[in-house]
Amino acid sequence: MSSDAILAAVHGMLVMTLTLAAPFLLAAVITSFVVGLLQAATRISDLTLSFVPRFVAVMAVAFFAAAWMAERMADYIERAVAAVQAPLG
Repeated sequence: MSSDAILAAVHGMLVMTLTLAAPFLLAAVITSFVVGLLQAATRISDLTLSFVPRFVAVMAVAFFAAAWMAERMADYIERAVAAVQAPLG
């Protein structure tokens, strides 16, 4: 395997990782921002208030995006296996 093929494989892996992690991170950041605004406006500084909404948002993303993520991961694995098998035979 050439160094260009290895670099392409690593690039594809990193792009897939960021694609799959982005919805979770985006949900957590947006929820944290909204809760932070709410806490600043009401002067409530309860730690549970900052954790529970973020947890619910991330779990909602996991629930609604699971099929999309599984499809993307299956496509990636199929392409990776095909790329490994191509030079072999």
